[in-house]
Amino acid sequence: MQSDYYIVRQDQFIKATRNSGYKGTDSALSELIDNSIQAGASRADIKMIAVEQEQAGPGRRSQPRVVEVGIADNGKGMDADLLRRAVRFGDTSRFDDRCGLGRFGMGLPNASVSQCKRFEVYTWRNGGKPLHTHIDVDEIADGRVIEVPEPVEAPIPAPFEEMVDPQNGTLIVWKHCDRLDHDNKFDTLERTLRPALGRIFRHYLTADFEITINGNSVGPFDPLYLMPHTRLDGDSLATQHGDTLTFRAPVPGDPSHSSTVEVVFSLLPEEWQIRFKKDKKEKQRRHIENTRGFSIVRARREIDLIKSPYHAKHWTDSWYRVEIRFDPELDEVFNVTHTKQHASIKNGSAIYEKLREAITGNVNTLKDMIVARGKKAHQARTKPAEEAVKKVDSRLKPIEGLEEKTQEQVETEVRTFISQRSDQPAEVIRDLEDRLSTYSVLVEYESLPGAPFYRTKVVGRSIVILVNTHHCFYERVYRRIESESPIGKTGIDLVLMGLARSEALGSPEARTWYDDQRHEWSQHIKAFVEQLDDTAEDDELELLNGTTAMIG
Repeated sequence: MQSDYYIVRQDQFIKATRNSGYKGTDSALSELIDNSIQAGASRADIKMIAVEQEQAGPGRRSQPRVVEVGIADNGKGMDADLLRRAVRFGDTSRFDDRCGLGRFGMGLPNASVSQCKRFEVYTWRNGGKPLHTHIDVDEIADGRVIEVPEPVEAPIPAPFEEMVDPQNGTLIVWKHCDRLDHDNKFDTLERTLRPALGRIFRHYLTADFEITINGNSVGPFDPLYLMPHTRLDGDSLATQHGDTLTFRAPVPGDPSHSSTVEVVFSLLPEEWQIRFKKDKKEKQRRHIENTRGFSIVRARREIDLIKSPYHAKHWTDSWYRVEIRFDPELDEVFNVTHTKQHASIKNGSAIYEKLREAITGNVNTLKDMIVARGKKAHQARTKPAEEAVKKVDSRLKPIEGLEEKTQEQVETEVRTFISQRSDQPAEVIRDLEDRLSTYSVLVEYESLPGAPFYRTKVVGRSIVILVNTHHCFYERVYRRIESESPIGKTGIDLVLMGLARSEALGSPEARTWYDDQRHEWSQHIKAFVEQLDDTAEDDELELLNGTTAMIG
């Protein structure tokens, strides 16, 4: 008598498991490559079969779209029993094994049905004939199949014959692909898979493993930009910040044992920070925006890129990197999902507190260094405005009291102002001293939470405008204009210089009025600017990064 109360209802389960949390085609392929590595393979080859298909809608041009994907390796292969278990959901000879990349036996079937309706597996050992079985979503959903088909001998499909090693290996073929990224577009898939897989498996690709896509090698891509053979021609390398931090964390369920956690920091080249603000295409080629954050590396394989749990999003995040490495025995500590797609560092957990000690101070130092580099760039770009004012100095109404100052008074005020900015690099201080002796009005930068967008200060015989980098108008408008349009930024500086000079010309009562109005104006502009939607630009940039030229 057939029961209606099986633990798993197969027809619904097979449909539901297609939405099992894989981020995309690169993540699903990564599961299969994990299996290849665990099988002792030295390579994994991916081949996509495409046919010309028209996009829905009249007048749309046809283009190659992927209908089948083959993934072959030269690992040790499987016998009939192991093959049958490998394609079964949750069955594995390594269940909960913490020594390798997999744990639960869900990777091959889950990853495959997340991308296609049918997958076939061919495997062989010692030069023997391949054994074959398959899983078909429609067959299971219709109730025609209730168990994994018994493996039978079958030839390798013709399109994939040249990929296989005749001695040992496994070939997985995805058929009826209906869920590949980028609407199955062949060119886009190939272009985006290369940097993604290069990043995920970078530590293997720089050692003793090779991945190819349609016959072309996938080069390693290091989001920390520390690996010499992962950079573009002519590029500088990033600088590792400090030594690799190493500490031990208790293994869950076994308090007598602990496992190593490593943290690596890098600072991207200063020239990139200056040059790529203008050249977004070059920034996209290096995938700088869509690799920022913390790279989580488990068993030498990247499983996630997460936002910092310790710092709010800030423009400086683009120019430093953090990599956290650990072994699978700490999966519960880092909340690794069974699909190896996600990890997290939960606020309040022991690992959160331990990492905070290791990370926060280093990241704050990196942010300070990045801001200091940015200030150098600001100063270089501010000079056009200062030069413009200098050209008309002789025609401007003199400011009472400035010329009457003695040289000793001027030197004392300059020395005092410089001492308040002693945290700046020596070359920045020297440049500031030179500008204070050259220009009558100049722009400098400071960070004062809660303060107005700018304030003015008379230093020696110069008027200094101090722009507040902590004000939202600076972050959302001023800094972006500087990146996009130097003349636009110079125009804002000239407006501020005109206001500052008028303020200096006024009576004490007028200067008090200017100060009050500046506070009032800054509060209004803060409220107004906070209504700007600046997420659209970030989303567009990330989309562009996902479809730009490949690295490696």
